[in-house]
This record gives sequence, structure tokens and C-alpha cells, in this order.
Amino acid sequence: MSTSSGRPPRLAPRTRRYLTAGVAFLVLLAGGYGFWLQYPAAKVGKVCSGMLPVGEILDLSGKSRLSLFGSAFKSSGDSGEVTDSADLDTHCRAGNAQIHVETATEATTQYGSYTFQRRDDVLPVPLGAGWQGFTAESGASVLLSCSNWTAREGEGILAAVSVWDFDNTADMRLELARAVTKVARNAAEKVGCKTTFGSEGELRSPTADAETKPAGEASGTCKGMSSTAEVRETDASVAPVEECVLVGDLQLRAEYGPFSDRPGSVGNGRYGGHDARSGVDGSTAWTSASCQGALGVGYYHATPVESSDRKFTSDPLTGKERADLTHFAKQSAARHGCGAPAALPS
Repeated sequence: MSTSSGRPPRLAPRTRRYLTAGVAFLVLLAGGYGFWLQYPAAKVGKVCSGMLPVGEILDLSGKSRLSLFGSAFKSSGDSGEVTDSADLDTHCRAGNAQIHVETATEATTQYGSYTFQRRDDVLPVPLGAGWQGFTAESGASVLLSCSNWTAREGEGILAAVSVWDFDNTADMRLELARAVTKVARNAAEKVGCKTTFGSEGELRSPTADAETKPAGEASGTCKGMSSTAEVRETDASVAPVEECVLVGDLQLRAEYGPFSDRPGSVGNGRYGGHDARSGVDGSTAWTSASCQGALGVGYYHATPVESSDRKFTSDPLTGKERADLTHFAKQSAARHGCGAPAALPS
């Protein structure tokens, strides 16, 4: 066929139909892909540098992987590339969840929304299953030590997940525990942190409340206390924050790594805001121990319960109270593989 006229050759009708259908399919595919990016599952996968476990984060927001309507599902935050500890300062939101992933030595959000730091009726509950972590109401944290990191590289990783509009059921507490442990695992794998993980298969739903019982029946964080008739405790398991309440009297707390060396207190001293390894002031009696990796300093302290106006300067610790704080510190330090806590001043 001659084409000397300069016009392109005419295509056969069947060929034209195939080309038209192909173009339409590509347009539809492109539109569908763009629509898919608005699905809740896709939104979760895009934030926090791809470190979020999609299924668990969706469950916390009452969504499934098959949810198609994402206009009401909000997501925002870091989505840049994370390859090593220098990049690990990641914060994002996905649905009902707020997520923070930081190095242990640079963490700034570790106390976030937790209420146990101000109240003696809300205690942090250990995750168990070998995880250095805890839940507290609608939040959870996990601390990992990285054996191949120095202090300059951050020592380890702190992952925290908090949820608003949280349905505090056993199923949701288990999803929260699964979410924070998987965030921590994903972060460690992404940045090359050599660490020991707990078991995901052995995770159980953390209890909702601490137990109040006679001191002689305590078997957890208050085991062996003798200065009060009743105590409030959780299971004794490794966690970067542990508590025991001597009901009506003192609140005992153990804090490790970024929870003891938090920026708000480091300016005053590395032992929970103090320069000395142990001591007593008007509102706090404390001791400390040296620990490995991201645990850093173990800080153990007693304060009057929230409803009390007691001052240790005018109403000092009794012999039994001093013995209880010392016993609490020794038990916690041993669980975490730390050295012996410093003696309280006489």
C-alpha cells in the first residue's frame, strides 16, 4: 500500500478496538491504583517509614485490611527513608494510633500520655513473653538494647504506641501489645539493630488493673514488703517501668534507660534528676544501679502516695520503709541483670 500522501496508514477496525480497550484499561488501572492509595491499609503502610504492622494498627482503629473507605481514616507523619540509628526519630499517626520510634538515648516522648506517672491507682503492666515493655491504660512501650550500638549510636530503640478512643477490652489490649512489639521488631530490622526479641506467639492480653492484696500474699512487684498491711502490685516481669504501692503510704517505682534518664531530669542529674547515686530529699528517697545496654541506669525511688502531704525532711522513712525500698530495688535490679543498687545514706 502506498503512503506517499504523507498520511499515516489506516488501522483495521479490529486493531483500533484493541488499542482503545487497552488505553481504557490502563486509565482504569491508574485510577484504581490511585484510589487504592487512599485505602486505610495503604495509608498505614505509607507512614512511619513503613515500620507499622498494618493489621494490628487497623484493628486498633476498628478497620480491616479490606476496608475500602479511607476518607475518615487520617494518617500523617514521617515517611522518609530510615536506614540507621541516625535516622531513627520517627513520629506518625495512623487512625486512632500515635506512634513514636526513637533511639534510647535521644527519646523525648517516653512518658507521652501515660497517667501512671501521676497516680498510684494506675500502674504499668509488664508485657511478659520476654519483652522489655509494658502497657498503661491506652499506651504501650517496648525498649530494645542493640548490642552492636554504642552510646553515640543510641544504645537501643524505644517504640511507643498510644491510642485514643480506646476500647479497653482484653482483645484490644492484646492488639496494642502486638502492635508495639511489631513496631519495635520492624524498626530493629530496618536499622540493623542486633537484639533479642521476646516471643510474639506467647504474648497474652495484659491485665487491665493492678491487684490490691495483703502484703503477705504479694508475689509480684511487691513481694517481700513488710511496712504496710496492704499492697498494690502487678506481675514481676522485665519492664522499663515497674511499680509497687504500699497502700496509704508510699509509691515505689523502678525506671530504666530513657525512663530514668529522661531529658526533663538529665539536666539536674543522671539518677532520675539527681547527681548522687542514692539519697533522700523532701519528697523522694532513691537509689540506683548500673545496667547494660539501653537499660543504662536503674533508678529506684519511693515517694508519698498522691493523697499524702508527707515530707521526708520532717517525717523520714521508718526502718521498715527503708528496708522495703532496698528490697524492691534489689529484686528489680536482679530481674534486669543490673548491678547491686547503691546503699541508702544512713
